[in-house]
Amino acid sequence: MSRKTLTIASLSTIVCALAADAAAEDFKSSRFLTYTAEAQANYISTSAVAAASIAALNSSTQAKCLGDWVSKHRASGYQPVLDAMRKYPDDHPTGLILAVLQKECGAFKYVN
Repeated sequence: MSRKTLTIASLSTIVCALAADAAAEDFKSSRFLTYTAEAQANYISTSAVAAASIAALNSSTQAKCLGDWVSKHRASGYQPVLDAMRKYPDDHPTGLILAVLQKECGAFKYVN
């Protein structure tokens, strides 16, 4: 397998394993906000790093932006995402994470 395929497969496995609970239809941001700060930060960080890794295969500019975003917001526990979750408690956490990342670093639309 190519390195690119292995990277995508590895990231997909990690995200799927961590998001088992998140796949539940009733998983909402209001529930996510009851998790410990460490669990919240780990989930958000994993999602953002996975997005940055995929972006790196498509847009180095977007990948750098996402990496910078992770570094900038790590100490605050990714406050912009938590703020969005408080504002939209009935939305799925992953959708809000992606919305915040797209607002900051652009859409995840790639043309091959």
